[in-house]
Amino acid sequence: MTALTDQEGLWIDELAGRLRLIQADAATAAPAQRREFLNETLARSLQGVPSADRQRFLEALLARFPVAGQVVQGAPSPAPAPAPAPPPPSETFEQLLERLLRAASELPAEQRAETVQRLAQAGLAPVKVETAAATLEVPADLRQALGLPEGRQPLLPNLALLCALLIEAVQRLDQTALGTLRELAPKSSLLKRPQAFRQAAAQFLAGETESAEPQVRAMSALLGALLAAMLGGGRDFGRQYVERLSPSAIEDVVMGEGGGSAIPGFGKSKKEKCWDKYVLLAKELETADLVNRRIRDCLAAFVEKNVLGGR
Repeated sequence: MTALTDQEGLWIDELAGRLRLIQADAATAAPAQRREFLNETLARSLQGVPSADRQRFLEALLARFPVAGQVVQGAPSPAPAPAPAPPPPSETFEQLLERLLRAASELPAEQRAETVQRLAQAGLAPVKVETAAATLEVPADLRQALGLPEGRQPLLPNLALLCALLIEAVQRLDQTALGTLRELAPKSSLLKRPQAFRQAAAQFLAGETESAEPQVRAMSALLGALLAAMLGGGRDFGRQYVERLSPSAIEDVVMGEGGGSAIPGFGKSKKEKCWDKYVLLAKELETADLVNRRIRDCLAAFVEKNVLGGR
């Protein structure tokens, strides 16, 4: 170690500090330019040092640097991070479908059946009845309504066939009932239907409507009223006939009009006036067509009263 006085040591430390500062400021410069800056500073600083002391000063200065006086190269700049890989192109529906089919071909039978069911629930695959023994699981209340015993479920093919037969039968009954009412009362409000029963049933089966109950209720009410009118309508006609043409009813009318003469030869007697009144009133029912029309009016009124009145 070269011996230095305190003053010489301070001078060496100051020079080493300037060299380090230059080294830091020129860290990004080219190596040749950085060496030029250091050499200029070192040469300028050593000009005032006697030639006999320069070697000693240089050795002391080299000891201040950890790499034996060599200028420490600046730390290399970190390599730029690699650009992220571009995302893979999105698959088309056909490509996704192909991948799904390839994956499905390797699934066991149970998982394939479950996959088909899930696709059917999403509306992407039709539900197929593969065997005649396929059943439909229905809740207990529907099973009881169908008349099935405990533990039995309806067969899908039979249920579909029965549904078609019943829809056809109900459609014909409904059209017959509407035709009958059209004959009885052509202007009845009950003839105004938004759609036929078959169309309403088809929309319900296809899931286009939530319920077919309004159409079923309207049709069953009309059919029930027509059947009831076969008894109730005739009774209403009989009541009107008795109230208008019975002997007691005609006598009440005659008496209300002043009655008949009690003295023979002085005007018509009560009996004669009753007969005249009967003949006059009976003209409303003197032909079969008039009686038929009156009976139809009673039937139509009975249906209107029971259907519209029950709503």
